[in-house]
Amino acid sequence: MRKLVIFTTILLSNILLACGFYPYGEDVRFSFLNPDYFSYHKYNSFYYSSLSFGDQSYYSDHKMDDSQNEELWRKYCSNKVSIEDITVVLWNYSFSDINPNSANSFLQYLLKTKDIEAVNYLKFAKNCEYFNTWQDDPWERNENTVIVSRTKMLNKGIALATSAKQLEIKKRYAFLAIRLAFYNHDMKQINKVYGQYFSTDRSDDIVDTWALYFKAIAENNQALKNIYFANVFAKCPEKCFVSWQYFDSKVPENEVLNYAKNNTEKANVLLLYGIYNSGKNIDNLKQIYTYNPHSEGLGFLLAREINKLEDWIYTPYYTLFDPSMGSPGYGLESTSESESVQKVLKRSDFDRKYAAEVLEFINYVDISKVNNPDFWKFAKAELLLMTKNYKESLLQISQLENTLSKDLKMRNNLEQIKVLDLFANQDYGNAMILEAAKEIIIKNKTNKRFIFALGRELEYLGNTDDAALLYASLDYSASENDYLSNNFVYYKSLKNGNKTYGDYFAESFNYLDAVYTPEELLSFIKKAQRLEEKTDSFSQNFKLEKSSFQKLYDLLGTKYVRQNKLNLALNAFQKPGEEYYNIQYSLWERNDKTSYDYGNVIFDENPFFHLKYTPDFIPEKEQFRLNKISITKKLMEYISKANNPKENDRDYYYFLVANCYYNMSQYGNVWMMRRYSISSSSNFSVREDNEEFNSSHLARFYYGKALENAKTDKFKALCLRMQGRCENNRLDFEQQKNGTYLSYSDSYIDERLEKNEYYRKLREKYPDQYDDMMSNCDFFTSYFKARR
Repeated sequence: MRKLVIFTTILLSNILLACGFYPYGEDVRFSFLNPDYFSYHKYNSFYYSSLSFGDQSYYSDHKMDDSQNEELWRKYCSNKVSIEDITVVLWNYSFSDINPNSANSFLQYLLKTKDIEAVNYLKFAKNCEYFNTWQDDPWERNENTVIVSRTKMLNKGIALATSAKQLEIKKRYAFLAIRLAFYNHDMKQINKVYGQYFSTDRSDDIVDTWALYFKAIAENNQALKNIYFANVFAKCPEKCFVSWQYFDSKVPENEVLNYAKNNTEKANVLLLYGIYNSGKNIDNLKQIYTYNPHSEGLGFLLAREINKLEDWIYTPYYTLFDPSMGSPGYGLESTSESESVQKVLKRSDFDRKYAAEVLEFINYVDISKVNNPDFWKFAKAELLLMTKNYKESLLQISQLENTLSKDLKMRNNLEQIKVLDLFANQDYGNAMILEAAKEIIIKNKTNKRFIFALGRELEYLGNTDDAALLYASLDYSASENDYLSNNFVYYKSLKNGNKTYGDYFAESFNYLDAVYTPEELLSFIKKAQRLEEKTDSFSQNFKLEKSSFQKLYDLLGTKYVRQNKLNLALNAFQKPGEEYYNIQYSLWERNDKTSYDYGNVIFDENPFFHLKYTPDFIPEKEQFRLNKISITKKLMEYISKANNPKENDRDYYYFLVANCYYNMSQYGNVWMMRRYSISSSSNFSVREDNEEFNSSHLARFYYGKALENAKTDKFKALCLRMQGRCENNRLDFEQQKNGTYLSYSDSYIDERLEKNEYYRKLREKYPDQYDDMMSNCDFFTSYFKARR
């Protein structure tokens, strides 16, 4: 039976491994540069992301603006018809809609100019639409029928291309034939028709580019294929994603470049290789600049490089998570308990050196030659921030602000970088929320990652008050847009390490709970209270709700309990008032007044007279409403009585005090005095009372004081038995700290009985009581009664 006691303790404290959400990838990635704001939405499928590339043309807020075909038809019509009417015919009209009765200006122009050849082409193109798909009806056995019909249309298209008088119409018929051949899997026909009507040496318009796309598919030489797809990618936005998919990045770069006819083609090829590179891409940027400094793709790749650096630098710097995607050259180990956030911070410094390399490249570039020079100037400003050259960054921003239009979205990104510069460019101990930044902060107050970054800068510079104020503003209810835009922040603490490496925070209250000292928390509360009296816009936007102050004082008292400063704890607990605790901690009085998780905050039983998993053995002489105020008062009262030399029942009160401290540990029924949540797996924490919460040191001490004042052997044996329980908790905790799990073997239990000094003392000093105490808890009642 003595082994049952140990086995039960082991079972209750065993670490249970569980699955659940853990932030990674886009959940944690920090980014301030939005490529959409710099006219790079054409490339939105290839924005830097930890997710796989995907065709975003149907999901982006910026629909693909590729009207080259419409523009070509407008030019064909001597610029006398509207793009809108051309679009309606091309995209919305059916075969039967193309008739003389149509009021469409495009059709009317063709009819008035008697361009029947163009009208007939449009009708033929509409008839071809049915055949432009791989997916024939799977429920009908008509595959051969479709192929036969498509072949007829293909041959007709070739014939019409031959007989057409106008070159533009010839090419359009030829393209339709090529596309039909593609869906017929007839690569020979693609090459034949392409050779008759098109040339890879010439690409005058969008029809040439469309034809080149199918020519690339039919090409057997993979290096040439890459050249063709790179050219299609550069000229046809709607074919960007599929061209990237067909492009084979495994073909050696030089082998492909050897087939390029000019520097523009070389730059086009290098653009696709650059998109495939998720690591450092500076050499690729330099090559493209050499071949075609005006390349739009060069600017986009620079934007990608900035986004990479934001991930590699800001994600670890602000959140203390590893980047969503690692950078080559930095040795990342797998996330494990042996890592520390300090190591994560070091990788941020490592990648700042690469930011300096990219900055050096921008300084070398002739800004007058690049596409979108304002973006390059912005990139320089952010790279100066990344390399901690804040004054130069602010100067660059000031110059750019003077030339930018006020309604440009780009200004919002620029303002965010400006505020980050202003915050970071302060001395430790003197940092504050600067007046020059407040208007921008208010404008961006719903951008949680930006606001968090500002808070983190202040925290790193010693201003925990304003940091907490900004953190608290992130806790407002999430909107639907937050979910769609992933507007959440997950972060760690500088205190994380070893067993707590995986701990993270998503709400400011939990962060203040775990990380802030009582002094820092009290200072923040006073700062927030002073803010209540102010009427300026910033104060009104960031002031706390009344309920927040109540929770913060509750937290302050809890922190003092962790430090065993009961007078200060009681004073803090009394600030919110009794009603607050009655609502928060009394299930039967809630009346749905709060949204608290009932199971996490309700005190289980009176901590002085009841122990978890132990039959009741102490008569409950006093009954009172359980809340943090009443328990703290009663604990102080019992400690005072126990410490009074004139008190006859000092052993009794010391025992009750010990019970209360034991119950405030993870093993007790009022752990809510020290924590706001508890885990079924492990309760390692960065909180300052981590040892006490897991090891019950204070309970063991006060059981020892009860032992010192005990009068009978049985009660002394009971005190030692309880000290042994506390010591067993400590030994379990030490074993878990060392990374080993508890064993259930008989040899382990025997070893534990020997290792626990209080169980040894119990056996040595009270051999007659040892078996009773170690067999089960049924003897606790009689041994407690034997106190006198």
